Amino acid sequence: MCDNLRKVTFRLLKDGFQPDLTPEQMVEKMDFNRSRQGYFHRWVEDVDTSREIPCIKPMALVEDAENGKIHMIDFYNLNFTVED
Repeated sequence: MCDNLRKVTFRLLKDGFQPDLTPEQMVEKMDFNRSRQGYFHRWVEDVDTSREIPCIKPMALVEDAENGKIHMIDFYNLNFTVED
């Protein structure tokens, strides 16, 4: 981790409604969707092919402060934190 990276808060959100989750799956989903601390690396473009006409959407490369894993996050699941 570099000291000059911007600090962020982000979430890893799973898409879709899942009405019949077991208690274990619900715990896993809640952990997956919790708010996390991390470091913003850069913006990248991802091609969304789920629509009839593919589109390019901006994504953020974020490093998880807890374990160092790099995630590609939708911009609406990312908040830059302000340092005092």
